[in-house]
Amino acid sequence: MSDAAALEREDTETRATEPGLRVPFNAEGEAVNSTEESRPQVDVRAAVRRARLTRLLLSKLTLDLLFVAALAVYTQAVAFRPFYSGSLDYADSKSVRGWVVDRSEPAAAVEVQLYVDGRFASAALADEPRPDVSERGYAEDERHGFVFRLDNMRAGEHEARVYAVHASRNGARRTLQQIGGALRFTVK
Repeated sequence: MSDAAALEREDTETRATEPGLRVPFNAEGEAVNSTEESRPQVDVRAAVRRARLTRLLLSKLTLDLLFVAALAVYTQAVAFRPFYSGSLDYADSKSVRGWVVDRSEPAAAVEVQLYVDGRFASAALADEPRPDVSERGYAEDERHGFVFRLDNMRAGEHEARVYAVHASRNGARRTLQQIGGALRFTVK
């Protein structure tokens, strides 16, 4: 039997007998009349197939959603480590100060970046003495402070934000985590 003939035998959706249209066949290979007797059986088979297809599509969508969720959790854990503790303590027209500790490596100095009014201003290592950090138990040593000196700031209101830099994949990807909240200051 050719492929076209097989398709015609399996066509349960068509009930027409006009020339050029497919005629449904029963299991014995006889043409099925489009009478009311044959319609319920054809309708039931079509409904079963549609229900099965719907279940398969919903299962696939569920699996896709689970995969994307797992990928998002993995990416968040690798690229955006939430292991930084710190504070942006002070900002004025002359300097911005604070501290940061990487809790996964408390002895290491953390690279920090200063943004003023949403623009990159400077980068440094948080390795200035801050005795209060070791007294509070965040790190064994006190060298986790940062001080950014500000020069030639224009007059007006400004906003300072400091971010800890996290390098992942051997430095191929660098992400930022904000330390503390933004501080507003005025230059006269």
